[in-house]
Amino acid sequence: MKKYFIMAALFVGALSASSLQATTLPQEEVAAATQATAEFVAINADELPQAVKDAIAANYEGQSINAASVKDEEGVKTYKVNLVDADGNGQDVLFNEKGETLAGE
Repeated sequence: MKKYFIMAALFVGALSASSLQATTLPQEEVAAATQATAEFVAINADELPQAVKDAIAANYEGQSINAASVKDEEGVKTYKVNLVDADGNGQDVLFNEKGETLAGE
């Protein structure tokens, strides 16, 4: 009977140790994973930089802003703007803070 009790205690101990080890990540890995998965966050159109608004007015005549979002990677902001025309056709356009159009992701 003692053997079964000792075996059960060792089994439970082993499970606890392995689960603790599996859930502990070094701080560097957590930071790298956070930076790698930076995603766009929705913003109001009035929060877009003036340069982006000016570029839309100059280069996308007849289209209006349907939605806007921003992604900040290491201090570099990228803006994704969903533009729609009068027929309801939409497109996503990426801009930097200077209002320059960027290649799609």
